[in-house]
Amino acid sequence: MLFNTIEYILFLPCIAFFYFLLPHRFRWILLLAGSYFFYMCWNPKYALLMLTSTLITYASGILIAGARMPGRKKLWVALSFSSNLLILTFFKYFNFLSGSLQSLFSMASVSVSIPTLDILLPVGISFYTFQALSYTMDVYRGDLKPTRHLGKYALFVSFFPQLVAGPIERSSNLLAQFDEEHVFDYERAKDGFVLILFGMFKKIMIADRLSILVNTVYNDCTSYNGPAYILATIFFAFQIYCDFSGYSDIAIGSAEIMGFRLMKNFDRPYFSQSIGEFWRRWHISLSTWFRDYLYIPLGGSRCSAARWAFNIMVVFLVSGLWHGANWTFVIWGCLHGIYQVIGKALRPAKNRLYQAIGLNTGGKLYAAGSAVCTFILVDFAWIFFRANSVQDAFGIILGLFRFEGGWTFGTLGMQKPDLLFSLFVIAGLVLLEMLQKYFGSRAWIQKRSLPVRWGIYLLFLFSMILFGKYGSLTESSFIYFQF
Repeated sequence: MLFNTIEYILFLPCIAFFYFLLPHRFRWILLLAGSYFFYMCWNPKYALLMLTSTLITYASGILIAGARMPGRKKLWVALSFSSNLLILTFFKYFNFLSGSLQSLFSMASVSVSIPTLDILLPVGISFYTFQALSYTMDVYRGDLKPTRHLGKYALFVSFFPQLVAGPIERSSNLLAQFDEEHVFDYERAKDGFVLILFGMFKKIMIADRLSILVNTVYNDCTSYNGPAYILATIFFAFQIYCDFSGYSDIAIGSAEIMGFRLMKNFDRPYFSQSIGEFWRRWHISLSTWFRDYLYIPLGGSRCSAARWAFNIMVVFLVSGLWHGANWTFVIWGCLHGIYQVIGKALRPAKNRLYQAIGLNTGGKLYAAGSAVCTFILVDFAWIFFRANSVQDAFGIILGLFRFEGGWTFGTLGMQKPDLLFSLFVIAGLVLLEMLQKYFGSRAWIQKRSLPVRWGIYLLFLFSMILFGKYGSLTESSFIYFQF
């Protein structure tokens, strides 16, 4: 079930209505049944995988807490991680590994036939697997006592607002909230509705509109010249941001209506002044997951420069592989790791240069220039993220510098009015996020008079109805569903 469908628009109010109607002790049953129904709308069989991951990590939490010897605790953690990652690897990476091995043998002139499997990637498997594994680690570290309530733990793994594309919640934050007794609060529900509306706006008005040009150009890597590739790459940067942050907004707003607090997942990432800052603002739930469960255990930054560089590269290579079973994602992650390593190595020289020329690094001009440079680096890496293959990615990169030939608006998948409107909504988004930095969008709206508030709500609603892009389930699916 997609958020941007009539089915979800009917599903959410029904769940919220009965949630507040039921006595508190029965509400978790409704949410658990609703969450599994929500997930099974894609493929009922894959709910068994989620249930398997749930049972493994639930049992491991109890066994870890009950173990007396450190070695036994580590054994249960290892079994929990290995079994969950084995499931993830089989369904997500088996064909990728098979194809890579086949290519490797072919390069060595060795004739080997390695089979591939005709299986669909279970929706959201990377998200709920990481969420379940964080519970195992929290129990092992002593940060959390294991829950004995299997039903509520199953709800933690499967909670429908953030099930298939995050935010990746921590057990210390979400699990305890299922014991809280929530009462209906009009102001809170209104705030949640506003966030859902804004998320829908970003998805339908911006992301799905931009995807038309992006898909047209990126699916034909030989027919265009530099301006077309540059435009498509910039459009993709805003497409993926509005698509993913729009999903997060809808997820957080949906949970907020019922009284649940999900973590913030985006914080105006394209205003970042460095790659490190970008990753503190982009997909925050995944960035902090890797920080707490991979980067810090590897040694973090409290080590030699060489070891730190190794830690960073490992984290971003794993992050790239987490995003997809394709070498394009591995290269994308590798690029972000290289950005950070080179950035830190050049920092002393940059500081000396700035001092020599008297550049004010605390001024707005420097901040704007740093944000533009960071965006260019991030956008260049997005080429590998979006390209269908490594070969296509390098073809597009070469095409960025090819200016002979030309194209008409029709060959880009949209006519001139649509292109101008796309640029207009991107500019509007940037302006809105600039204002949000200083005023806070929801806080500002709440302070307005009733006619102004509802005028804004209706403007967003009717804009989506009149100018939104609507397609099939495949065309309007969220990008991060494939991860």
